[in-house]
Amino acid sequence: FISLFFFPVLAHSLAAPPLPPPSALVQSTCSLTSNYAFCVAALQSDPRSLRANDVKSLSAIAVGIAFAKARSTSTYASGMTKNVTAAAAAFGTCAEKYRNASEALWWALGSLSQENYDYACMHVSAAQEYASACGRLFSRRSPAVAYPAAMAKRADYLQRLCGTALDIISQLVDAP
Repeated sequence: FISLFFFPVLAHSLAAPPLPPPSALVQSTCSLTSNYAFCVAALQSDPRSLRANDVKSLSAIAVGIAFAKARSTSTYASGMTKNVTAAAAAFGTCAEKYRNASEALWWALGSLSQENYDYACMHVSAAQEYASACGRLFSRRSPAVAYPAAMAKRADYLQRLCGTALDIISQLVDAP
């Protein structure tokens, strides 16, 4: 009887707390991106967005989130090379592409800190292309190898993160 009473209370207390509403800055910045809901969700995944006080800070947060995703995807792809499959070589090349993407995003962060927004956009665009190139590697294998759904999902997410970062950085480029 006691466990039936306490279990719902315990289960409720272990649930993740709800996210606070996005700040006015996050809302106004994301309203100028191509996907408001994705932008808000991505920025809210980093608690620093609540304390950001300008678009430049939010752009660095967006690029930082993309950087972390590129690094984790590179690690994931590297781990997949240990499987003895036809896709192992493609995973190895993808791991390299995602390392390149993370390096490009690192350079983008440096460009942002120097307020060189055109270069920041160039580096983020390069990272976006590295993610896209990974998928093409699988179809170009002979014989062609199906692009694993887990990799496709990661690639799509990084491309969307980069697109959001580009949308935010463009607000800095267009600022008076």
